[in-house]
Amino acid sequence: MGIAFKVDSEIANTSIYVCDLQLSKVYLKDDKDNPWFLLVPRKNKSEELVDLTFEEQNLLMEEITIVSEFFRKEFAPFKLNVGTLGNIVRQLHVHVIARYENDRAWPGPIWGVPATQCYTSEEIKGIISRFKDFTH
Repeated sequence: MGIAFKVDSEIANTSIYVCDLQLSKVYLKDDKDNPWFLLVPRKNKSEELVDLTFEEQNLLMEEITIVSEFFRKEFAPFKLNVGTLGNIVRQLHVHVIARYENDRAWPGPIWGVPATQCYTSEEIKGIISRFKDFTH
């Protein structure tokens, strides 16, 4: 039996669990200004995209597309930022962020620019519910 998968504590402690997709655990960052999901592939010891098999890379791309389409439908962003950094959290994870021409960091990177508004618990429940409906 393999080692149980565990999400890095930085992600688990600073994000809200949404659901599991086929490959990834999905988390919501508490940033009402810029809707922001993290996808964490459930594969131990993965830090880079190349640590995934070709099939897993393709599946991750499909999941990024699902989140991106959901964001377009729900939040109508001007631009979607999709990226993997791993400078603070080494565990492989992908950021999908809705960006707007008038957001707090535009046109620069949003990384490290703190959110100015948080979601209410009802808004969080609504986003999670709509995402689950979207994916089923």
